[in-house]
Amino acid sequence: LEALRRPSSPLVDLKPIEFWAIGSKKEIVQPRIFRKAYVPEDYFRKFEPRLYSVDSSSDDVDSLTDEEILSKYQLGMLHFSTQYDLLHNYLIVRVIEARDLPPPISYDGSRQDMAHSNPYVKMCLLPDQKNSRQTGVKRKTQNPVFEERYTFEIPFLEAERRTLLLTVVDFDKFSRHCVIGKVAMSLNEVDLVKGGHWWKALITSSQVIYEFDSMAKISD
Repeated sequence: LEALRRPSSPLVDLKPIEFWAIGSKKEIVQPRIFRKAYVPEDYFRKFEPRLYSVDSSSDDVDSLTDEEILSKYQLGMLHFSTQYDLLHNYLIVRVIEARDLPPPISYDGSRQDMAHSNPYVKMCLLPDQKNSRQTGVKRKTQNPVFEERYTFEIPFLEAERRTLLLTVVDFDKFSRHCVIGKVAMSLNEVDLVKGGHWWKALITSSQVIYEFDSMAKISD
């Protein structure tokens, strides 16, 4: 009768501690207590899908036209061209000009000329950002003309899998360089051999600040 009056207890694996031989070592296997996981009734009602989206705070830029992007961000436009040279196996990127860039922003008050930017363009083939190229700096202008040509030695099939990233940066010799905006173009969406010219509206970049870059050169 006393055994029937004992309170129930959690189900426990009462097997003695065992030793499993692993080579010359032994591993202790502890007894396990089996418990049912507790899930609150309102658990799923508290789940908010928007908190787990890739980017819930911004619109899908790919769904916008260049006119809509330009109106939304007001960061100006970049004119560039691409073409693949099958004879020499390299991609040619020509940075031509930019238009209607916004005035500079000073984060620490050290900027002396707030009327004009000193823009230059950095470019790379994502996901590789180390093998980048960079134009000269155009002084005191919101409408810089670059007319510079660069090559990337890369096999054609590999080039088609890359994304060309062009970043317009404001040079400041007194402080950090500020990213004005960027353009990203998947090279599998264009005819690389035929080549082409594009005017693309700049969008904001998550990489807001560049440290001083010794590669940047001033052009008149």
